Amino acid sequence: MSDFKSALPYVIKWSVKDNEFDDKEKNPKTLSLFIPQESIAALAQHLTAMAADSAKLKNGKVWNYDNNQEVEVRGVYLNAKGKSGEYGDFGNINPALLAFNPPAAEGCPMPPAPQGCPMPATLQGGNDYDIPF
Repeated sequence: MSDFKSALPYVIKWSVKDNEFDDKEKNPKTLSLFIPQESIAALAQHLTAMAADSAKLKNGKVWNYDNNQEVEVRGVYLNAKGKSGEYGDFGNINPALLAFNPPAAEGCPMPPAPQGCPMPATLQGGNDYDIPF
């Protein structure tokens, strides 16, 4: 039996398909992520923990639309496994729970319980808790 502990109550599902929109010549593929509602707060906490861990930070290049050029920035990689199927490429994102986690939101145990953290008020219609991204 594995000692793996997921950072999320439910995995994130991803898929890559042919782009059916107007820009399909410029961008022939689309990426779609499905994040279960119960995993949103836990994902935010996981990304915050990754950002706080200098060992997780890497250099990468992203496009800067303000000056129309690629720039190098620090960030984290969120990796996934997948495969190809009849309707395109697909798979799951299921990050491991990190040993270090930043202070949790009120009502969210540290580290997150297997069933996840309570839904932030902003996602319940309130406005007293902001997701950090």
